[in-house]
Amino acid sequence: MIVYHGTTRRAARQIARDGFQPRSPSRRVWFSRGKSYAKQRAHSKSRHTRDRPVVLAVDLDLKALRQRYGSRQVRESSGIISIRGDIPASSLRSHHGLGLPETAEEIARWVNAVLGVKAHKGVSARHEGVLRLTRWIDNRLATRPNARLGEKELLARAAQWIPDRFAGVEIDFEHLRVWPKVAREAEAQQAAFEIPAPVDRREEEAIDCLESDKPQRQVRGLQLLADLDDPDLFEWCVLLLGESQPQSAVGILKVMRHCEDVQPEVLVPYAESEHKAVRGAAIEVLVLRSGEEAPKWFWRGLTDPVPHVRLSAAKFLDRLDPRTHRDSFEAALYDPHPQVAQAARKLTQHMGFEPLAW
Repeated sequence: MIVYHGTTRRAARQIARDGFQPRSPSRRVWFSRGKSYAKQRAHSKSRHTRDRPVVLAVDLDLKALRQRYGSRQVRESSGIISIRGDIPASSLRSHHGLGLPETAEEIARWVNAVLGVKAHKGVSARHEGVLRLTRWIDNRLATRPNARLGEKELLARAAQWIPDRFAGVEIDFEHLRVWPKVAREAEAQQAAFEIPAPVDRREEEAIDCLESDKPQRQVRGLQLLADLDDPDLFEWCVLLLGESQPQSAVGILKVMRHCEDVQPEVLVPYAESEHKAVRGAAIEVLVLRSGEEAPKWFWRGLTDPVPHVRLSAAKFLDRLDPRTHRDSFEAALYDPHPQVAQAARKLTQHMGFEPLAW
């Protein structure tokens, strides 16, 4: 079965080398059946890292993975697949946007990433060695378009043509990193005496809760992941939403308010739910986390026929500018529910909003 994984270019290169490896605190690798979802997750991650978005296509045999890791460690719901275990790089089938850096700016960023230095302290895109690397890559692609050009070869050329940046370091070509020669020896000596860092007990509790069949325990696990700033929190919420009943869906949606990036289209069915509590909880997530689409969801919530849903949107009205979104504030000001109207009045005093005269 072909599934997709949205990530960044830098992370994709590591995956191509080492495969997919679970990371703390939730210790899962994630895939989606839909390419569009993976593409949106890739763009979300790229915004935070200022890297290129990449979508990887992966061939998975879920039956074989369940036999290998256990049925509870391979889960699927709402088109989201969660696996607690390694997935080898050999599972990769195709990708979009993955490859070697080509422009001078990309090469400079790549070299600085290998060196572990920030851009303002690293090599410039105008460095003669970087420009030489750019010409070399262009020539290789033009004259031998089907030949394989690997990062190890690029790193060797970088060390040769940018010698001032690689002076005094030991190059690890296998893992594409460098080590100060003196620090390398000191680190080896220190490692022999290091005591492993203690595992946060909340991680273990979160995993136990998420693997439970009890909805309240699952919501507790999500709350712990939110406290731990787990970057996979949104995927966990989507996975569990697909398995949930209305009561537990409300709890999951409340935790989802802590997610930095959400895909609004995933939440649309819940924002249109017949259950007012589910609808209100979904509206709260969308007004908080849907970015440029938030005003649309404020209007949807404030004009809902059920007071509970209108209150869900009204309590976050301070995130809207009354001058820019006058229609939403007027809808709230004239709402028959006193708490909705009061929330709008506090934010529109002395702004020319007139009370409705009957």
